Amino acid sequence: MRKIAIVGFKGGIGKTTTCVNLGAALALRGHKVLLIDTDTQANLAVSLGIKDYKTSLADVLIRKVSAQDTIIPARKNLDLLPSSLKLFKAQQRMVLEMAREEIFDELFAGLNHNGYDYQILDCAPSLSLLTINSIVYVDEVIIPVSMEMLALSGAQQFMDYLKEIGRVLGRSAEIRLIVPTMYDPRRRVSKQVVKLLKSLGPRVAKPIRVDTQLSEAPGYGKTIYEHAPRSRGAVDYARLTETVASLPPLVPSNNSKPQPTVRVR
Repeated sequence: MRKIAIVGFKGGIGKTTTCVNLGAALALRGHKVLLIDTDTQANLAVSLGIKDYKTSLADVLIRKVSAQDTIIPARKNLDLLPSSLKLFKAQQRMVLEMAREEIFDELFAGLNHNGYDYQILDCAPSLSLLTINSIVYVDEVIIPVSMEMLALSGAQQFMDYLKEIGRVLGRSAEIRLIVPTMYDPRRRVSKQVVKLLKSLGPRVAKPIRVDTQLSEAPGYGKTIYEHAPRSRGAVDYARLTETVASLPPLVPSNNSKPQPTVRVR
């Protein structure tokens, strides 16, 4: 099973869009996928047209229910562990817990036996305990970056932050891909940002082109493949899914203690 966090320190860069459509495309390929929403905005449920659910990740964090009992079937092969506004208060309680950076390891342990091929976590654009837990829990990180210099700066900040997490905790996820989003070939800044992204070190995926259909789909509670299956967005996310699925397996370190460094590929 592969565990992937979609992370970025700037809002509006396409994290939730990437999480939903990557997960949906993997499910369409026959993989069993679980999406986990760790953002208080709870946009994954909105994007999938899921309403009126009774429990969320917030209830899991306060040990009111198990993660297993909170999962909602969203599509064929695609499940969701949703978030809610209650997650803000639940996160505050995490500060008082022992080993608070590794709470997801404990609470999600049972999910490893559900037959999922992928768990994909949508993270908030903030330096929070939820983000730290996500990074510690997963093995891989994908960083969407919109075609703005501020988004590029956010990606650089996250890479530095990931190194610090590795130094302090002795473990961290691997950055597998940087994904340029909202790419417009007519704008010079798009080409400049992609060029600069390639200098950061991790592999840069082919860009997700700007497409109004990607913005409209969540309003209908649909994935891009349901809303506009022939659109640029559908083509580009299908291509990204092919890239993600074809990445070679991570090779475990021979050392008993993980190295406190960021590994990039």
